[in-house]
Amino acid sequence: MRIGIGIDTGGTSTDAVLIDLDTRAILDTSKALTTHYDLMAGILNALDGLNPELCRKAELAGLSTTLATNACVESKARKSRLLLLGIDHQGIARNGARFGLNDPDDIRYLPCRTTIRGEVLEEPDWSVLRQHAREWFSDVEAVAVCEIFAVRNEGVVEKKAAQIIEEETGLPAVVSSTLFGDLSSLERAASALLNAGLIPITRDFLNAAKQAFRARGISAELMVVRSDSSLMSCPFAMNHAVETLLSGPAASALGGSTLVGADQAIIVDMGGTTTDIALIDNRLPILCEDGIRVGDWKTLVHGLFSTSFALGGDSVIRWRFDALTIGPERVIPLCRLAVQYPEIVQTLRDQIRATPTHSLPMHEFLTLGRTDWETIPMTPEEERLCRALTRGPLSIQQAANLLHLDKYLLDTSALEQSGAIVRAGLTPTDVMHVRGDFTAYDTECARLAVSFAAASLDLQPETLCRRVYTEIECRIFLGVSQMLLEHTHPYFRKNGLDEGIKAVLELQWNERHKEPSGLLHLGCSTPATLIGIGGPIHLFLKAAADALHAPCVIPAHASTANAVGAVTGQITATVSGEVRVHARSAETSEFQVIIPGLETRWFAQAEDAVAYCKSCLRTQAEQNVRAQGAVGELRVTFHTTDNCYDGTKLSTHLSATASTYVHPEAKEDNAD
Repeated sequence: MRIGIGIDTGGTSTDAVLIDLDTRAILDTSKALTTHYDLMAGILNALDGLNPELCRKAELAGLSTTLATNACVESKARKSRLLLLGIDHQGIARNGARFGLNDPDDIRYLPCRTTIRGEVLEEPDWSVLRQHAREWFSDVEAVAVCEIFAVRNEGVVEKKAAQIIEEETGLPAVVSSTLFGDLSSLERAASALLNAGLIPITRDFLNAAKQAFRARGISAELMVVRSDSSLMSCPFAMNHAVETLLSGPAASALGGSTLVGADQAIIVDMGGTTTDIALIDNRLPILCEDGIRVGDWKTLVHGLFSTSFALGGDSVIRWRFDALTIGPERVIPLCRLAVQYPEIVQTLRDQIRATPTHSLPMHEFLTLGRTDWETIPMTPEEERLCRALTRGPLSIQQAANLLHLDKYLLDTSALEQSGAIVRAGLTPTDVMHVRGDFTAYDTECARLAVSFAAASLDLQPETLCRRVYTEIECRIFLGVSQMLLEHTHPYFRKNGLDEGIKAVLELQWNERHKEPSGLLHLGCSTPATLIGIGGPIHLFLKAAADALHAPCVIPAHASTANAVGAVTGQITATVSGEVRVHARSAETSEFQVIIPGLETRWFAQAEDAVAYCKSCLRTQAEQNVRAQGAVGELRVTFHTTDNCYDGTKLSTHLSATASTYVHPEAKEDNAD
């Protein structure tokens, strides 16, 4: 029996599984809280929940994570800077914002002249770069280098610039043409800059995983899930950190598909922070046609066609006037905080006795979020609050009293943004405790918080709980419907859903329990199976599936399906090229072969051009998949699409995909 370990580090939990790689049988599962400021601790806790003897026999380990996604969305990637070669300020001013190049301080410029064929007419003044390298890059952790036509000359200018930067500063310098073969220089530049900022984060995560495995005597080889659901080696991931942007959602899609095996499926993964939705067709995840966009960044990364929205077990429940709100902020569930600090139950009970209802969330608590909070710039009042929190959590009223402030004037937003303090409040996890659907933590604390919120909204506690469940079900229904519409028609992919479509979907949801009547029957439906994964999804998915007239499956081990996906993927690499037809006369044509990274070639016969293109693509795909860690026999498949106008062929687009199931004999370099 060949054993694999899957690890998924999410925003709330770190999941682990042991799996038989040959039969795909799940041997053991474990779940632990993610420890953001000591990732190794969370991974160790997850590993310690697995059978230690089987862990030591494991030959392969797969890792997935949302750390890169979160850093990008929250603008918390490490500080990096871009060196542009042959691209001037005007080009960035006109078009840079479209790709996330918004900050002038992120960019330095060095003139040079190259042609679209890649010929170097005038090299940069290398003495200028050597003279200013330390000044330009002294305050960053990594550098990205992009030259306008680098993909046509194998990045010769980029590589020399990167070498000089590394020699002068000691910083890692990434080369855009090595990462991506697309001609679009600004997309390449943005993707390379983002990659540079994510390298330190990815290195920290991978090193934490490697140290945790060593500490437990596990010698399994480590692989990482890419955004397109394939796998890559740790050394490859170190240099291609941007490829992990959708690592977590890709792993959930793989895990759900592996556990159920449906030909067509919609994977709905509800975690502590977000709900992720992905589509499966022919048992494979559907990928984006273009590069994925995360936050403000438009990248060249080919990844999963998916959506994420802020709805999870830890989403904060509050109210505004008489309206209930869920999210988008994430807080610690009060029931969980009470396990660590039981004294808050009595504090909350006393608070409710003194103030039975309020427009402010007076039931919430503040707790220390970082042990290194003293290194963060803060005001004397903020420092006083943090020092008090070292002795334990404080309620909102207690914090206001400590600072001699009216509770309406208490502002902890800066401390929460920096992570110095974390807020605990009412969440769907607390509501689950009150309803008896999940009772791992302190039910009494959850009951008190629900009672206060219900009274503040002039509701009965059970009515509040029912509204929370219904709102979550509705949001899942709307999220799945939007994904299906965006997949079906490019208009919705580009523009999203307008108010009219949203109104139709809301009408379908509101009328879901009624018999069809009248002249018009509205609604989206799908034959695809809705597959729910993640801890709480079994409570909410069936209502959404029923509204879509779709089957619904909650597989065994749904709560740790991401970790299953982390270790069951393939290593794949896809490259593409084009054969263009150029008419020379009414009777003759020439055929131009264009492949990123290679010189353009011309042929007199279409068959020769296609054969040459396929040969080059096969070689590139095999080289790329080997670089990602694949060993053994490879499978290469081709996909061909003709572009025609009025019955005349204008071009042929070809792509080659090399793939293999990951093999435990694949070796990796040290990531430390």
